Amino acid sequence: MDTRTGTGVRQGPVTGGSVVTLPVAGIGGVPATGIKAVVLNVTATNPTEASFVSVFPGGTTRTSASNLNFTPGLTIPNLVVVPVVDGKVSFYNNSGSVDLIADITGYFR
Repeated sequence: MDTRTGTGVRQGPVTGGSVVTLPVAGIGGVPATGIKAVVLNVTATNPTEASFVSVFPGGTTRTSASNLNFTPGLTIPNLVVVPVVDGKVSFYNNSGSVDLIADITGYFR
């Protein structure tokens, strides 16, 4: 996923209070069925203000936990393990705007 280019999700920064959802089942070597969780390297880049990103199962209610905290002018990565629901995971940005990049590095069955 790369919001800068529209790879996997819509193109453009993720604005504060909004969510982008990434299909992961059947993509990039991940089996189409039977996936319990994915391991992602998630990177925040071009943030306009200090914020956080929560990564959570697609189609579920977001928890209050943050997976990635960042400040303006920095590019910050973090490794995240997130459950998969309906073949998707979602990314929530709390404030400002930020481009997000996510690379699948593994999965659990």
